[in-house]
Amino acid sequence: MSEFRKDPIIDRWVIIATERSRRPNDFQTENQFPAGNFNPFAPGNEDRTPPEIAAWGRPEGSPPDSPGWQVRVVPNKFPVLTRDGELVRPDERCGSA
Repeated sequence: MSEFRKDPIIDRWVIIATERSRRPNDFQTENQFPAGNFNPFAPGNEDRTPPEIAAWGRPEGSPPDSPGWQVRVVPNKFPVLTRDGELVRPDERCGSA
């Protein structure tokens, strides 16, 4: 599980995601798209991705997961953060004496 931690040296919050080190194919060098340069994230291929979380620039009244968007957000297969659970703020005094 990812964690928020306070970096006391630069006084900012950082994300620690140790499980991402177990992500397969981290340094894959071959073409990510099948032959023909198919891009599942291109407009018109909405059925090839998970259902969208949000979209901007689509004509008003058009349905979700349809073409016409300018920016479309879909879930990440390997997310650093999730929307599940409750927000628990760790003690901000960590690292101070």
